[in-house]
Amino acid sequence: MLPAALLSLPSCLHASPLRCHAPTQQPAVSRGLLLRGAGSPVVKRLPAGDWLIWYHYGARVALSTSSDGLRWSPPVSPDPLLPSTDWWVFDTAVIRPADVLVISGSDTSSGRFPSSAVYWLYYTGSNDERLASPFPAADVAALPGLAISQDGRHWARIEGDHHTGALICVGEDYPEGWEKRCAAAPKVVMHADGDLRMYYHSFDEMSQRHAIAVARSKDGIRWKRVGKVLEGGGPGSFDERGVRQGHVVRDRAAGQYVMVYEGLDRNGRVSIGMAVSEDGLKEWRRCSELPVLHPSQKDDEWDAAGVGSPCLVQMDGPYDWRLYYMGVGKDGEAAIGMAYSEGQGLRRFEKCDAVLM
Repeated sequence: MLPAALLSLPSCLHASPLRCHAPTQQPAVSRGLLLRGAGSPVVKRLPAGDWLIWYHYGARVALSTSSDGLRWSPPVSPDPLLPSTDWWVFDTAVIRPADVLVISGSDTSSGRFPSSAVYWLYYTGSNDERLASPFPAADVAALPGLAISQDGRHWARIEGDHHTGALICVGEDYPEGWEKRCAAAPKVVMHADGDLRMYYHSFDEMSQRHAIAVARSKDGIRWKRVGKVLEGGGPGSFDERGVRQGHVVRDRAAGQYVMVYEGLDRNGRVSIGMAVSEDGLKEWRRCSELPVLHPSQKDDEWDAAGVGSPCLVQMDGPYDWRLYYMGVGKDGEAAIGMAYSEGQGLRRFEKCDAVLM
């Protein structure tokens, strides 16, 4: 169950369950829309059936709650995590959530994790205000950070090995690496006890493209880089100019790893692609030469300029999935939406017709 502090939701959130493809009277320009003015969704469905979503709201991290993953509360007050006020750290201007590990029960009994830490929030931090842009420029410096919490709302930062408190470093602090400006969007998978994998992206100045890499850790704090796992596609592809924001989950039905990611085409248009791997470390292969979700075709729709920051959630049925994502309109406003996939294909997602906002 949710902590008591998170249970004071508007009564409308406790209505009967809502099917994603239910008929709607809402205008088509709102199809799939869940939360306005928000981006970088990190969605978790708790064992008791409650839902939490962390997202960036301006320069800070916000939290909302839900009973069904569709109808969300206003942001919980106070804000869960704000930019740091310490002058020497890496995250004084903007922070964006990237992933949350919900660690409890047998996970904490291993001794590798502090028993009081239930939620581990991995985030991207920067001293550059441009990180607040929905799709930041390639030259924005950003690093990964970690905070822990007992209730998902009140957080304490955990300092990494870098002198700024970041988990890993780039550029002059790590001259042998290809990551010169950033290591952003840290998405973490607990493969086994003592084997955590962090997927992050950076910009390769040699190829002039974004790429996704992986690092490994025994304790979730100290990381050792493995290298790139996915790069951009060939000429004319939807991800020709690179890949970023890779979110990885283990598919319960297929027993393999699935990655959804942002792909940039030659014009900078952002879509969402998908790749799979047997072990999550090597031989990642694209599921299709086409994106699984692309921006809306009509200029007046809320996600016409680009779709990204994907967060994939496997539902109770082994072949039922939800894809939460950030959409950006032609006016530059970011919002969070959801698409769903039903059946064994997992190659096509339909935007949710049950529009809520």
